[in-house]
Amino acid sequence: MSISRSLFVTASAIALLPVLAHAQSQAQAPAASPPNTLQEVVVTVQRRSEDLQRAAAAVSVRTGKELVTEGKVEIGQILEDVPGIQSNANLTTPSGTPNSPAGTDSPAAGLTIRGIPSNGGVAGSVMSVATSSAIYVDGIYNGLGSTYDIDRVEVLRGPQGTLYGRSATTGVVAINTANPNLHRLGGSVTIEEGNYDLQHYDGAVNIPLIDDKLAVRISGNRNSRDGYDSADGGAQLNADARVKVLYQPTDDISALVGYASEDNVVHTGGVTLSLISPNTATAAPAPIGQGSNSARQVWGEFKWTFDGLTLTYFPAYRNWWSNAHNIQSIAAIHDIGEQNLSTPKDDFYTNEFRLANAPGGKLGWQAGAFYYLNRLDNINTTSDGYSNALEFKSTTGKQTTAVGGFGEATYAFSDTWRLTGGLRYDYTEVKVDEIYTSNTNLCCSGPVGSTTYGLPEIDVSQTLSGEAGTRRFYATTYKARLEHDLTAHNLVYLLTSTGFSPGDIALTTGFNGLPTTAIYKPEVLTSYEIGSKNRFLDNRLQANASAFYYDYSGYQTAGVTINVNGQYANIPISAPARAYGLEAEFLYQMTPEDRFGLNFSYTNATFVNTDKLVVPGAPPGETFAYYFTRPEIPGVTPFTANLSYDHIIHLAGGSSVALHGDTRYLSAHDVSALASDQLAEGGAPYVGTAGQFIGDVNATWNSADGHFSLTGYVRNVGDNRYKTNVVLIPDFPGSGFTPIPGLYDPRTFGVVLSARL
Repeated sequence: MSISRSLFVTASAIALLPVLAHAQSQAQAPAASPPNTLQEVVVTVQRRSEDLQRAAAAVSVRTGKELVTEGKVEIGQILEDVPGIQSNANLTTPSGTPNSPAGTDSPAAGLTIRGIPSNGGVAGSVMSVATSSAIYVDGIYNGLGSTYDIDRVEVLRGPQGTLYGRSATTGVVAINTANPNLHRLGGSVTIEEGNYDLQHYDGAVNIPLIDDKLAVRISGNRNSRDGYDSADGGAQLNADARVKVLYQPTDDISALVGYASEDNVVHTGGVTLSLISPNTATAAPAPIGQGSNSARQVWGEFKWTFDGLTLTYFPAYRNWWSNAHNIQSIAAIHDIGEQNLSTPKDDFYTNEFRLANAPGGKLGWQAGAFYYLNRLDNINTTSDGYSNALEFKSTTGKQTTAVGGFGEATYAFSDTWRLTGGLRYDYTEVKVDEIYTSNTNLCCSGPVGSTTYGLPEIDVSQTLSGEAGTRRFYATTYKARLEHDLTAHNLVYLLTSTGFSPGDIALTTGFNGLPTTAIYKPEVLTSYEIGSKNRFLDNRLQANASAFYYDYSGYQTAGVTINVNGQYANIPISAPARAYGLEAEFLYQMTPEDRFGLNFSYTNATFVNTDKLVVPGAPPGETFAYYFTRPEIPGVTPFTANLSYDHIIHLAGGSSVALHGDTRYLSAHDVSALASDQLAEGGAPYVGTAGQFIGDVNATWNSADGHFSLTGYVRNVGDNRYKTNVVLIPDFPGSGFTPIPGLYDPRTFGVVLSARL
């Protein structure tokens, strides 16, 4: 079936959902709502409060309460059952990749939404780059405190260039933490213990200082565990704190100010994993690397309602710094080096103004302006494992400035028809001052495998500064949407929108071992979508679905890492891509005690016109198709499905037990790119993974008064450690390879005791 025909059939099916509902409503008389109905869910990810079922967009929601009972505290875990989303940010990573215990200052770097992965800095750096998707915490771009005292997580798929702009090309993850309550003294304490020496404690206290006017909420989090393959090598420790103060002197004026901190210590190494067959991993001892990173943030949300308008102002300042010693080792071959990363300065300033009219009229609109400034200093030094010879060293100062203006309006030209239009203009300037040194003796000569490999050093340096290190990017994005209420509980919409992420520039090691300029081009996405939101069976069955088609003119491959006689080159390539797919979410409240859930997604994401692309600086004949032998974008799971069941058992005295089970299915796909030489040497089975099932279960006892709960959970019940990534490291003197895998987290289990007042 052709792409166009597939999309037509899918779109027609989605459009028919509310038609069938309309026929049902005409045939049956309205019935009184039974007690076992699905409740309304309010979301704000479109910058206004609205019922999830009235939001004409592909939105998914997860509540903080359900995340706690499922033992999900990391971004990758929180998003793993959201259709159309993949996040490898917290999964065990292959030691052969440029992964660092320093972490990254861009939390969305591991996100893939609708088949489009996000980028990271070249050569394993932690440097801030504009990712394809955006994470907001309490309204702040890349804000702190996303893993504790959560109220809800909202995922908005598709380009959100109109309202969010920077890094919202493929979608937005908006995390909302609990705000101060002006009327109630209360708090909560959660204690979690689990295998791998998991010790997780968090708590919050809410104190009204002036009744109805002033309140403070203080929350904290401490989470530590051993590593999955090496107790010391994979150990993690996270300590977080947050204070929010809400002042509301009148119904029309409110001021929320906050302070948040994060301190993380991460170990890597301990063991090196390698594949002895396409699906069998073995472990060998390896040195341990250690890194730490810390961040502090102050921000505010100020609202003033006057004359039917609401003015909102979001100022924020965040700093981030890190220091890490990363040992990348493959014991079966050789030590491939040590990396020292230091980021003494990484400051972010953001300001956003929004003005919106009051809801309820025929015309609803909002407009605003956004300002972003990042100042960063970074030192990245990597040495070779044979003789401790320098591989490369970069000393970077970078400033990124972005400004934008936007507006969006919705007009209801009848009781059931609405039209939305939006427009945004963005300007981004990137200024880089960098000195980069690489040892060319590692590239193309020298006794490979000997103790003198890389010595004497033949160091070559290049400087990037001034206009040569400056790039400016301009973009205008738009949104146009038509939506129609067929009944009070059934909505269908048509949407076209665009997204934009600015480019970047940096120095890295080129194909000949010499420093070279790596240019990230801007990414531009045009999307077409049809969707439907529905409630059936007297609000007991919810069926939401959307189909999309993406035309991506400049997807960044995030760098092609090439090995030339032991020296790695990291070259970003901008390639056109296309993606189309379908997402659906169903909830069925069968009885007051029983609920079924099903969601699934299908994504087909491919490179196009690759025969016309030439890799910058590559040897003759090595085109794009040489490094990407298959058109599919690697790392994208074509089909995923998640089935869940919840059951409540009522006990004597008013307490209850809530049982939950879910299973996820991921279809077969390639987890990494495969170059021509790797294909010829039999690499295809190593980068491919078969279809996988992962199951989770939990049971929660809740006291009659709702103040206490006790949960037991098991994640990945079958201990299925499937491949999430594979790096094919060439064997020396240059024939064959050693596959270094990244693996999904093993079986974990724990108990969670919570007290709420």
